[in-house]
Amino acid sequence: MDAAGDDEIDLRELLGIVLAGWPLIAITAAVVIALGVLYAWAAPRIYSADALIQVEQDSSAMDAALGDMSDLLGKESPVTAEVELLKSRMIVGQVVDDLRLTIHAEPSYFPVIGRPLARRYVPTPDAPVSEPLIGGLRRFAWGGESIGITALEVPRSLIGKSLILQALMDQTFRIFYDGNVLLQGKVGERVQSADSGLTVFVQSLVAAPGTEFELRRDERITTISGLTQQLKVVEKGKDSGILSVSLEGRDPDLTRDIVNHQVNAYQRQNVERKSAEAEQTLEFLNNQLPNLRADVESSEAALNNYRLKQGSADLSMETQLVLQQSVELETSRVSLEQKREEALQRFTASHPMIQAIDRQLAQVRDEQSSITNQVKKLPETQQELLRLSRDVEVNTTLYTQLLNSAQELQVVKAGTVGNVRIVDHALTAIEPTKPKVALVLALSGVLGLFLGLVVVFVRRALHSGVDDPAAVENGLGLPTYCAIPYSQLQQRINRMIKRGRAVGSRLLATTDPNGTTIEALRSLRTALHFGQIEAKNNIVMLTGPSPGLGKSFVASNLGAVLATSGKRIVVVDLDLRRGRLHEYFSGDRAPGISDLIAGSASLTDVLNPTSVDNLHFIPTGTIPPNPAELLLSDKLGELLAFLSSKYDTVIIDTPPVLAVTDAAVVGRFAGTTLLVLKAGEHPLRAIDDTVKRLLSAGVAVRGTIFNQVGRQGQGRYGYKYGYSYGYYNYDYKPKASKKSPAA
Repeated sequence: MDAAGDDEIDLRELLGIVLAGWPLIAITAAVVIALGVLYAWAAPRIYSADALIQVEQDSSAMDAALGDMSDLLGKESPVTAEVELLKSRMIVGQVVDDLRLTIHAEPSYFPVIGRPLARRYVPTPDAPVSEPLIGGLRRFAWGGESIGITALEVPRSLIGKSLILQALMDQTFRIFYDGNVLLQGKVGERVQSADSGLTVFVQSLVAAPGTEFELRRDERITTISGLTQQLKVVEKGKDSGILSVSLEGRDPDLTRDIVNHQVNAYQRQNVERKSAEAEQTLEFLNNQLPNLRADVESSEAALNNYRLKQGSADLSMETQLVLQQSVELETSRVSLEQKREEALQRFTASHPMIQAIDRQLAQVRDEQSSITNQVKKLPETQQELLRLSRDVEVNTTLYTQLLNSAQELQVVKAGTVGNVRIVDHALTAIEPTKPKVALVLALSGVLGLFLGLVVVFVRRALHSGVDDPAAVENGLGLPTYCAIPYSQLQQRINRMIKRGRAVGSRLLATTDPNGTTIEALRSLRTALHFGQIEAKNNIVMLTGPSPGLGKSFVASNLGAVLATSGKRIVVVDLDLRRGRLHEYFSGDRAPGISDLIAGSASLTDVLNPTSVDNLHFIPTGTIPPNPAELLLSDKLGELLAFLSSKYDTVIIDTPPVLAVTDAAVVGRFAGTTLLVLKAGEHPLRAIDDTVKRLLSAGVAVRGTIFNQVGRQGQGRYGYKYGYSYGYYNYDYKPKASKKSPAA
């Protein structure tokens, strides 16, 4: 049960800290959201363009034409290889060259706001460019400006450096770098400067005279590397063969063109690569065809000559059978040797394909050896006739096969389309993809609230205010006369007073006489009764370390509580800088005690009755230019002595000790001095310093009054409080719009 109770108390304390710090949280959140709005407005718009390509199964007509030889012409590339090929320097370099991406040219914009303003300008025929926001900022672009440069050559020393092009009258311009003019020229003309080594061709220029543009020529390899990093190529689904090519950029048209050039260049190289394979095979066959034709003619001539020499000779049935087998084996051998020779152009001798061909050749040679042994058993005439006939048949068959293959390869080369198909070209984006305004604002709100909470809790952790009266009693030896609970009703009363809307009684003692706050003041009345037994007089001074402690609240309501017991009480507001005691009694600030001391008013003029019987109050009066000197007047002592003789208790409300010295001056007239402390606000060191300052002036502190005990997170009590140890601005500044000044 105890643990649960402790947890509940901790949660309530945390909630109280959050509720008390809600203004700071709200301000922090508002600032962060405002920064988010500024970012969403000023951030450059990023557009996205994407295209889809399909890597198809490579089943071409060349395979059907060459049969087994198609294995030598390559297989389809894996998708991962195609991704790397798409981002290769070969492809990206073509895009960079085609679109002249090494040339950077854009208007110069005013920092932060220039680009957003220019983005929102809509050119018209009468006003193609926007007027500058301020007349002296004509060198910046404000909307509608554009430039087109098709050639920019710079010396090596200026590569990557920013040049300034300034538009002049009559479509002329000049380019300068580091304050030095490099060349002057006219739009539509190629301009070259021998001195600077600069060559430029400005194709178009839309700008008011004086507008500046930033030019830069980048290294080709740098531009290629940058574009490669920005380019995104991913496969849409596993093993789908569909590749998505996307790019983000500020210019939607240029971003679209880059993506389209990228996929077009990739498709073009794919077709060229497939066509190159067919071209290579066709070249090999064309080189072999003349030799085979010569072999055919030579073998036919040799056969005819032999027949003429021997007379008409025919092959026997046995010899024809051997001839047929020999021709088939010789054709296979020659075909395999051609395959091996072509394969060696692409692979080494240790490649599995070469080794497979070698094994087939060895088998064919073994069979040829067997046929050769059969031929040796034939008559010599039949052997020679068989040899010559075999040569004719083999050479004719090989020549016919290669001729047919060459003709089919020519058809394949002409109809090569590659295995890459562009499914979707990139389109011009209408809406930017970044920044996502809704997301930015949502994150700004969340981040603002989070930072606000962090600030509140850090501020709470760093502010080591004393909220336990025992700490003051043990640390300084000062007894606690009373602990006054926090009152939300009084907070509402003070809020109404500040707004000038308070009606009826402004004293909590009369508005809520049975509340816990007033009960605490009744206990203070009892403690004060015993505390004044040894006091030199019946004057009670209330002061504190800093402003905004609720001294005026304690003084006015304590006076009302004492008066209801039948005693004559007078409350004197001696805070001649920011006194606001009169607000609790619905009275006026002047005339008051300052006027009485200065001699411009009498006691009758400044002594005001209240709605509580036996209770009177004296306001501050006209704010003097020298409050401290006025309080040193002998008239103050005489007045307080007179009031002490006429009333049972005189309560004095004074300024804070650490802010000004007024309390130390007034304290010498008081018999009882009490420190009003705001629970959780003051470090023990500040309280100790307050006591020491009073002691150094001869004023002994009798005890403390803890005010606003138990308020949520030690929040405000309707007072504006700003504590910084040792430093205060405690001068009264009247407001012309209100008769009664704010606290």
